[in-house]
Amino acid sequence: MAHQGSAADRVAFVERHGLGHVTHAVDTDGSLWAHFGVVAQPNWAFVTADGRVETVFGALSDDQLERRIRALDG
Repeated sequence: MAHQGSAADRVAFVERHGLGHVTHAVDTDGSLWAHFGVVAQPNWAFVTADGRVETVFGALSDDQLERRIRALDG
């Protein structure tokens, strides 16, 4: 997860969705977002252990997010 908002917002999101086991990045200059072609929020880039990337443009419901995270966990 890359996040350009405040640290408090990021921590709240991680805690709300139980994402402590997922790697997070702070993208202060937007370079990570640019790498994945993200031009607006919300967008998601899911990266598998083998390096495959799936980018989802738009919002995900809590259930959709949970399913995608469980799929990454294998």
